[in-house]
Amino acid sequence: MTSKHPNSTPDRESSITPSRSSGKHERRNRIAGIDRRSFLQAAGGLTATGLLAGCTNNESGGSPDQNGGDNGSGQQSVEEWLSDTNNFNGITDKTGASTITVEVGPDSDEMVFAPAAIRILPGTTVNWEWIGSGYHNVVAEDGLFNSGDPEKQASFEYTFDAAETTLYYCDPHRSAGMKGAVIVEESGNSEATTSNLGE
Repeated sequence: MTSKHPNSTPDRESSITPSRSSGKHERRNRIAGIDRRSFLQAAGGLTATGLLAGCTNNESGGSPDQNGGDNGSGQQSVEEWLSDTNNFNGITDKTGASTITVEVGPDSDEMVFAPAAIRILPGTTVNWEWIGSGYHNVVAEDGLFNSGDPEKQASFEYTFDAAETTLYYCDPHRSAGMKGAVIVEESGNSEATTSNLGE
């Protein structure tokens, strides 16, 4: 960049033109460098996001509802939620009933809900019946319902009005895998029997 001495009067065209040209060139490089850097950072972020999206693709081929997955709030899938549950073998279809009974702590295994996962239609009432001898409760992960303090013998019911997936647990036995799920689907969206896990 050409510097001008205050007392000198060089040719106006020659002193301004190189200065402008060199200033623009420096500015262009600086701006292009920032833009390039910003662009590369953004492109790297988008690439990483795309790779992560590819990794989280639903590989089972089912829709999120079939797998009891995301209900729009980033919720954990039914299979993931029940992975440490002793009696989960798929989602039991109960779409033909208006009232369903889920056993709480049955004699066969006091640390489970039986069945662990059910598929129902809107308007269906689920009645949880304490069967075994332990102290249990029923608490929805998303706060939709809570049966209160753990009790030894009780029952609790809730009517599901909206199509959604609700994950729930027994508070004192959550770490032991005492969890369940209710998948509420609109009419015509349910499958015939149970969902298969290994597909």
